[in-house]
Amino acid sequence: MRNTITKALLAWASCLGFSLAPQWVAAQDFPTRPVTMTVGYGAGDNMDLMARMLATRVEKILGQPFVVMNKPGAAGAVALGSLAKEKPDGYQLGVVIDTPLDRLPLLRKLPYKMEDFVPVMQFASGSTGVVVKSSAPWKTLSELIQYAKENPGKVTYTTTGVGSTMHVAFQYIEKQAGIEWIHVPYPGAKQGLTAVMGGHVTAAVGSTQWAPEVNDGSLRLLATIGEQRMKAFPAAPTIRELGYNFGAASASLIVAPKGTPPATVKKLGDAFRQAMDDPEYIRLMSNIHLEAIHRNSDELKKYLEEISRDFAKVIVELKIPTEFDSK
Repeated sequence: MRNTITKALLAWASCLGFSLAPQWVAAQDFPTRPVTMTVGYGAGDNMDLMARMLATRVEKILGQPFVVMNKPGAAGAVALGSLAKEKPDGYQLGVVIDTPLDRLPLLRKLPYKMEDFVPVMQFASGSTGVVVKSSAPWKTLSELIQYAKENPGKVTYTTTGVGSTMHVAFQYIEKQAGIEWIHVPYPGAKQGLTAVMGGHVTAAVGSTQWAPEVNDGSLRLLATIGEQRMKAFPAAPTIRELGYNFGAASASLIVAPKGTPPATVKKLGDAFRQAMDDPEYIRLMSNIHLEAIHRNSDELKKYLEEISRDFAKVIVELKIPTEFDSK
């Protein structure tokens, strides 16, 4: 009886190994042609700059071109909706922040869910901030909030999309302060800043894309949305310090369609991790005031699941309306 079971197990193992062989060989050879990286934000945005620099480094490591394309819209959801339909072979990747993966699916009906992707790795993390024109009368966020309270509906603000961390933060402030201000989303951070500079919107809430204009005096940083003050802008308080119990850091990451072979995911993740050590990438991160934070595929999966669970609680706590609410 024991011999029969042993033979059966050996036969099963042999068959299993044979069935996995093509995938293993494919992963060893990968990549044999160009890889496309679709960035969910506009050309010239911080995410675009990081993706392009990493791409030039990774293609030297893996020996094939890594082509960066921009598909902005809906805080990164447009790019992910397209990526979800791609073949899971490692040749199509998405570059986004975590918001359209772990938060947005809880707010809106989307052509994908978080489980439709496999995380490859995280390569950066950073805080966001609230900026206005330097000629604006408000010197602090508290002054802007007071103005909004006295002038309902007159204050407008821009983010990269509904459901983004920045949008939710301002929804939180709106509810807690009992004010009414208007959200005007733009597909890219640079477009939002241009709108502020041109006087089309009152404030921009977004990534450190605003840093050069704050440094040269064109824009004024009122506050940041993070757990701690930014080292480069220590005078700007966090919104938590101002009495609004909200803090979040956005994670910049790479994902692939669900079903991408684990060996391929690991090969990609290891190559991108190696690219992060390039001195030029480290210099770029310093210039745009972001941190080069790394999480591998497994660590990133756990992180996204944790953020999704926590955000589900925030939706209930703040009574944030969603597209799933019953009419």
